[in-house]
Amino acid sequence: MDFNDIKNVWKNSFEEEGHLNKEEIEAKLKIKGKSNTALSKVKRNFLFELIGGGSIFLYFMIWLSINLTNYKIIIIPFCILFFGLLISFSWRNYNRIRKTVISPDQLKPALKQTIKDIERYVNFNKSSFTKFILLPFAMIFGLGLGLFIGAGEKEISEIISLLENNEITKIIIVFVVGLGITIPLSQYLNKKMYKQHLDELKQCLKDFEEIEE
Repeated sequence: MDFNDIKNVWKNSFEEEGHLNKEEIEAKLKIKGKSNTALSKVKRNFLFELIGGGSIFLYFMIWLSINLTNYKIIIIPFCILFFGLLISFSWRNYNRIRKTVISPDQLKPALKQTIKDIERYVNFNKSSFTKFILLPFAMIFGLGLGLFIGAGEKEISEIISLLENNEITKIIIVFVVGLGITIPLSQYLNKKMYKQHLDELKQCLKDFEEIEE
């Protein structure tokens, strides 16, 4: 494809930039290709997270309904609310990204909006709220469920009275070790699934702006 063919294909994109030379137009074509590749990977990872999270959630609810004896009417609705909110948050972000199309005539604004949408999700995942409140709460909740299920028909007061000092120490150790593994792992997954592709999109936007200067 020669220079004139490229200009015809990208007429809407460059109709106000007739001064662009062949190298500049090819650079924009390359930026669009890299942007769409990064965006496709983000969409794929969002979908993988939603399907995986939804499957685990469904399995967990079935498992709880079978194994939980006491406080089922309180714990199961709470689980549905808690995990439902997390899945809903992921779905809303995925839905924004899913509808995004980085087209030749709207390359710069599309890049800016895409970066904004992905960055919101990345920042939430690496925020202090997620690392030091949400994840610890989820672990405490999980440990509590384990105690309830293990105690069978016993009431809360009976469960607490049966806990000896060494058992409490074991629970604390499990919590601390679990948190020490979960936080770095969640940050690593956030970086591999979203942050690195966000950085690629930011670099594409930077390259685009350099061409415009």
